[in-house]
Amino acid sequence: MYIFPHNENWKSEFENVRDSIISTYEGDIEIFHIGSTAIAGLYAKDCIDLLGVVKDISKVSTFKQNIVDLGFIYRGQNGIIGREYFSKKQRKVHLHVFQSGDVNVEKHLHFVKIMNNNVALITELNQLKQGLHAKYPNDKELYQKGKKFFYSHINKVL
Repeated sequence: MYIFPHNENWKSEFENVRDSIISTYEGDIEIFHIGSTAIAGLYAKDCIDLLGVVKDISKVSTFKQNIVDLGFIYRGQNGIIGREYFSKKQRKVHLHVFQSGDVNVEKHLHFVKIMNNNVALITELNQLKQGLHAKYPNDKELYQKGKKFFYSHINKVL
């Protein structure tokens, strides 16, 4: 099983990771809880996704060791131009850092804003996720592909 019902602890886990990053970063960074774990009532993989927003993405390299020292692995852009990406396996966490104004910042924040407290969309996405999980219990890649149309629909509202 790789998706789980919403867990109330995800919020405090996000806050703890956010606070540790902010206290060690040394530069200006805003950190937001994004992805499915940020939406009350939504099924999700047990992974906390954080969005870091900085004024100058080139300065992240100056502070990346501070984040690595927190147990993160630095992954570079990892396939998304303009992103600095870090992941942590022990308490699975993904940190996506973008420069303020990057289209990905708005996309991630928009998803959380649209989904929060929208029972109809939460129900629709939960049904989709549960159906895909049942269809592809051992194939996260096909599970992810099956959700793309829903996320594309949400992003069209941008």
